[in-house]
Amino acid sequence: MPEVNQSICSVSHITHDCYNSSKPPCNNQHNSKSDSNLHLHSHSNSHSHSHHISGLENINLKLKISTAITILFVIAQVITGFYTNSIALISDAVHNFTDALALIIALLSIWLQKRPVSLSKTYGYNRAGILAAFINSSSLMVIVAWLCYESVHRMFNPQPIETKGMFWIALIGLIVNIGIGLAIHKESKHDITIRSAYIHMLGDAAGTLGIMLGSIIIYYTGYNVVDPIISLGISILILWTSWSILRETVHLLLEGTPKGISVENVSKEIEIVTGVRAVHHIHIWAIASQVTALSCHIQVDDMNLSHCQTLLLNINSLLKEKFEITHTTLQFETSATITNNILSTKQTCQN
Repeated sequence: MPEVNQSICSVSHITHDCYNSSKPPCNNQHNSKSDSNLHLHSHSNSHSHSHHISGLENINLKLKISTAITILFVIAQVITGFYTNSIALISDAVHNFTDALALIIALLSIWLQKRPVSLSKTYGYNRAGILAAFINSSSLMVIVAWLCYESVHRMFNPQPIETKGMFWIALIGLIVNIGIGLAIHKESKHDITIRSAYIHMLGDAAGTLGIMLGSIIIYYTGYNVVDPIISLGISILILWTSWSILRETVHLLLEGTPKGISVENVSKEIEIVTGVRAVHHIHIWAIASQVTALSCHIQVDDMNLSHCQTLLLNINSLLKEKFEITHTTLQFETSATITNNILSTKQTCQN
């Protein structure tokens, strides 16, 4: 049996996303008796990575079709908006255009996420989706400002509206938005970029309903001021739907704990595992919308490396099943190691 397997796991740094017991150790594994830090790198996450890529391929076609339909509808809506002199239709066209941008950005982020990792980008381009959602939601703020200004101006200077064209183009828009929303609903639950596009679709569906109702009111009452009021409502709707995405993306870009995960609960669950004494220095963050990472120090008894590997698998199985955390870096420590580190630190400070 190789000597390294007999080493006491006093201090070991084990990265889960490289581990696979059927594969040989990585080339950079430390095998020196004199090295107090033993790093084991392995790959047990290949299945989930393949599943992630397969999921990206499935949504890719849906996004391409949805983008093409949305762009064609935006063109039709802009033409109709100028023809009917409806600021509400133009506002909704702008909203639909941002939907198209959201879909294009989602496509771009999927393409980037499929690119392989490199020495300069060890996490690859997984965070591109989060960055794309941030850019998309931020750009909406500028558009909303213009729409609000134009709507208020039209409220004091109402103009005649051609209501029939306004109604029928809004009805088509409602069908388009509902169709695309249903197509990407499943994927929106797991990816913030797709969710950004999905929320846009819901907001635009509500906006088209408002336009249809407004066209009916204007047709029967002649109150053209209803049109800019609807436009202002759509602007507020855009602001509301984009703000939640903007807030969440900023949180993730600042490496905040992903939504729905409690650091305290994760720590308590790890400490329940047999062989674990305590957990500290725990960090949880999102590499991508569907990839959550964790690193922490775990205090254990002195044990052979083979026992450390068993403990590692038990902890990672727990994290994957209960919290969907698939990328982990666990540093095992013993009480003797912690004591030695404290004494070494004190001695350095005194010198």
